[in-house]
Amino acid sequence: MENRTLYILNAFEDLRHRISEHAPFNQTDLAEEEQDFLDKWDQLSTTIKQNSPDYTFIAQDVLSRFIRCYANLVPLIKRELLWFTGGECLHFLGDEEIALYQNLEDRLYELDSKQQDYNIAEEIQALRELPTGQIH
Repeated sequence: MENRTLYILNAFEDLRHRISEHAPFNQTDLAEEEQDFLDKWDQLSTTIKQNSPDYTFIAQDVLSRFIRCYANLVPLIKRELLWFTGGECLHFLGDEEIALYQNLEDRLYELDSKQQDYNIAEEIQALRELPTGQIH
């Protein structure tokens, strides 16, 4: 599985685990709406693991629905998940975040073209630690 796809899968699985600790997902008997949402989420994980090219469309749908329906849980989302998912999810990012992730894309492209191994989380952290004037 490609580095980026694995990162996205891990971020979604981490978020799935984290929301299970909060209402309404920490209830033993979930309402039909919540159960349907989690079923869609599980379908997304399976689709990512199968490396299906259309997983980004399902991911956009899941994240958009999550933001609309469970606004109190939005702080649990890793911001880069919105970037990597793209589409409507980009509307939830600020200009500074978009600049940061555009720089990340440049950095990942550079590393890929040099065929260097990298850890996406470490690359994001390194960019976040740069003074704001160095992110264009």
